[in-house]
Amino acid sequence: MSGNNETLVKTFDKPLYSVNLSEIYEMFHVDPQKGLSDKQVEINLTTYGLNELKKVKRSFYKVVIAPIINLLIIIYLASAFLMWILGDVQRTIPTFIILGANALVAIIQQLRAEKQLQALKELSEASSYVLRNGDYVELPTKEITVGDIVRLRQGDKIPADCRLIEARNLSIDEASLTGESEPVKKRVDFAGSNELDLPLQDQKNMLFLGTFVASGEAKAIVVRVGPQTEIGKISTKLEETNTGDIPLRKKMNHIAIYLGIGVIILLISSVIYKLYIYSIQGRFVWEPTIREGIIDSIDLGMKIMPINLPLLTTIVLLTGVLSMAQKGVIVREISRTESLGRVSVVCTDKTGTLTKNEMTVVNVWTPAAEYEVEGEGYSYEGRIVKIPEKEQITLNSHDTHLSLLIESGFLNNNCQIQKRIVKTLRKDQKEKVTYSIMGLPTEAALKVIGRKYHPDIEAFYSNYNFVYEFSFDSSIKRMSKIFRTPENTTLMFTKGATEWLLPLCSKYRKNEEELTMTDEMRTEIFEKMKSFATEGYRILSITYRKLTKSILTIDFEAENAREHYEQDLTFLGFVVILDPPREDVYMAVKECKHAGIKVIMITGDSIATGKAIAEKIGIYSPEQDLAVEGAELENLSDEDFQRTTVYGRVSPEHKQIIVSRFQAMDKIVSMSGDGVNDSLALSMADCGLAMGIQGTEVAKEAADMIITDDSFSTIVTGIREGRGLFMKIRSIIYFFVLVSVMEAIILFTSTLNPENPDFQMWYYWQLNLIYLTAHFFPSFGFTFGKNARTVMEEPPRNSAEILTPNLLKILVIQLVLMGAAIAIAYYFCMFDIIHVNDVNLNKIGYPGSITNPYPNLPPEKVEMLVSPEMVKARTMGFLVLFITESVIMPLQIRRINYSLLDSLKDLGWLEFLFYIPSLLIFVIGIYSQELQQFMGETLNITFYFTALSFSEWVICILLCLPSTIAFEIIRFYARKRKVLF
Repeated sequence: MSGNNETLVKTFDKPLYSVNLSEIYEMFHVDPQKGLSDKQVEINLTTYGLNELKKVKRSFYKVVIAPIINLLIIIYLASAFLMWILGDVQRTIPTFIILGANALVAIIQQLRAEKQLQALKELSEASSYVLRNGDYVELPTKEITVGDIVRLRQGDKIPADCRLIEARNLSIDEASLTGESEPVKKRVDFAGSNELDLPLQDQKNMLFLGTFVASGEAKAIVVRVGPQTEIGKISTKLEETNTGDIPLRKKMNHIAIYLGIGVIILLISSVIYKLYIYSIQGRFVWEPTIREGIIDSIDLGMKIMPINLPLLTTIVLLTGVLSMAQKGVIVREISRTESLGRVSVVCTDKTGTLTKNEMTVVNVWTPAAEYEVEGEGYSYEGRIVKIPEKEQITLNSHDTHLSLLIESGFLNNNCQIQKRIVKTLRKDQKEKVTYSIMGLPTEAALKVIGRKYHPDIEAFYSNYNFVYEFSFDSSIKRMSKIFRTPENTTLMFTKGATEWLLPLCSKYRKNEEELTMTDEMRTEIFEKMKSFATEGYRILSITYRKLTKSILTIDFEAENAREHYEQDLTFLGFVVILDPPREDVYMAVKECKHAGIKVIMITGDSIATGKAIAEKIGIYSPEQDLAVEGAELENLSDEDFQRTTVYGRVSPEHKQIIVSRFQAMDKIVSMSGDGVNDSLALSMADCGLAMGIQGTEVAKEAADMIITDDSFSTIVTGIREGRGLFMKIRSIIYFFVLVSVMEAIILFTSTLNPENPDFQMWYYWQLNLIYLTAHFFPSFGFTFGKNARTVMEEPPRNSAEILTPNLLKILVIQLVLMGAAIAIAYYFCMFDIIHVNDVNLNKIGYPGSITNPYPNLPPEKVEMLVSPEMVKARTMGFLVLFITESVIMPLQIRRINYSLLDSLKDLGWLEFLFYIPSLLIFVIGIYSQELQQFMGETLNITFYFTALSFSEWVICILLCLPSTIAFEIIRFYARKRKVLF
């Protein structure tokens, strides 16, 4: 489709805000009563195109490559290219393979995350109610075209540039377009509409794409779509999802850079030392001595450089994002992912988050009887039963009093309820039945009880002719509608707040009789109402009046018409309304408390209502907690502030104060909500969570994450996943810091040999085996392992510090003991304390025809370096390293605060498979001389390992015990003192 909206605009000789509505209807070929026809829609879509801004394609580099590029990888790549330039292609290729394998996994996960984010866009794609062919239908915003008439209510996003047709108490949040912080009042007609070149904020009858309805309702006609809208003109690119520069990854990168700098220092020192020894030995020549010496030093530095750290951090975060998506949490801002895992306070809106946001009539009280209404939410399932008889009451029960009350509530109503089935994007492809309403939630509750009373109530009252409406007025808290019945009787139905309606009632109905209202009856009504109100219920009183000819003497539009008609009412009764808690909220709140997370309810309702709901779901305890109104917040002491779990009558400013006060106490604050009034607090919190189904567009725009099924328990799932991410990343960093530092010390120390500066404890292919197995498999075990079962039993961590002082202490102890164990195994063989035996001699794994591993040295020294003693020393040192580094140590640190036994109990079989291959590959290699012979002769890959006897295995295992036992003892006493690492 193509379109040129600018051509259309130029056909008017004055700005759109000055054009008469009749001219706009004519120009766009639209009937204001029926909207566009299907044929005209097709013409307009062809002419003006879809209502969407030009999409900016993000480059492959920004989406995929940028998140995994950092200084450490640049150093690694530079070193590899330097080796290539120096002529060692053979050793450079495996380097690129290692880097490529890790990067490929990160890229795949990143692309999967991008796909999930696209699914989020489809889930949260804005829609609007559009008048087409005489009926309002819900359509995606991009399908709206010029000439469409749209219906808007509070929280809706303006779908295109529009001209107002009708408006009621309308104000628009235009901050995204004009920077105006306060909502702008809008009206159909305004002074100055004939002026030219008015700034956008002064065009009071125009609505603009990307802004939001802050309050009120409206009907408007679309006049510009897509790129020709005001925001389309100034928009040069769409906002991009940012996956870089996140706090946790920054900390990790700093650690990795420090390690990298340390390696560079060791590398330079090693090169200088070799050059010095070469000069003393008279071998100071470029080819082959100096060149090979430099290459060996670079290669050694690259191998102990923790290249996997930044890559694996990206993989863990993206894996976490995908896991959260499968469980109903869509991450819009990845930088807040780990913040969710450190949340210590959850500030949550009551309506729609803790409750269903589906007002439900639970009781009906009349002067004659009381009724209980079964069922919850906007579902029509449920019975109306009379108390105490428990007798079901329907239209056929001939309870004329109840019939009149339900009739009044059903007809004096502007609400429409629509049922829809939505996908929640969970892994189980779960669908959810939801209800959307056009109108007020209390009116929806009256519609539902009408359907429960009589399933075909719409048809039953279809022959009641609407006459006039006195709209709801917040200053007098009531609303009335007038109908003419088939019997030609004129009835006025009035509903509203009891304290405002009751003084207008001169009579009350009791069964078939209408009796004179007395002070005793007024007292009884008020007392009964208060008994419900103190339990947190909303009360809506319902009345009616027969309008005789003698009353129908004043025009409904007259100045005093409302006072004339809304008097001498007959009180029918009141309905008791509750916004029911979500089914799984109680257990979710309980889990939060068990995890040391404080849950705060913030509501605009009264304190009584808030306390009643909060007590039911476990947030509020009268003996321990406080409940205060927002107006009292500034005068609340810090002590009382920390005891408060319910805030009532809260304004948006109060929500911001609550969040900021907790943040000032170094708390990590999450805010969840779904309404317009939540948006500022959502953006201000450390982690803002919006509801995906009931959430308004402004709330979703402000949030960091979206809860796709609107369930509070899914928030707790997100916190659990966030905690798991933090623990995984910390395990990975601990692992690589420990092994990198330990191996660096061992390997560089072994080169400080004045006779043989080219000597290394393990030579090239042996080192490659370490990095392709002992480093690779455990790190991916951490990455893809499941979260701890008890992850929600630990208190929240307010700090994002990865290597805490306690953890650093235990790391140093483990480093020393593991390094000592490897050195003992190696040097005991070298000094013949552990002798070479027949098992070793029969399986020496180095064929004599293979390329010399030390080309710089004379044959007699090479013979010594690949002697049986040396081969055995390397093999036993290697075995100790593999047992500790790839099996025992990963099993210990995967659950850093658990014992090894508890860690094993919590080990999944898939994760277990990542900790076994390294040792298994090594064992197969040392007992298969034929395999080593084949690799040497065919691939020129030599490992120089030998088989070990049973007693030598026992020695190696015993050497692994000190570091293992020391780690367990330290953790045992830490758990007794309740110290966490």
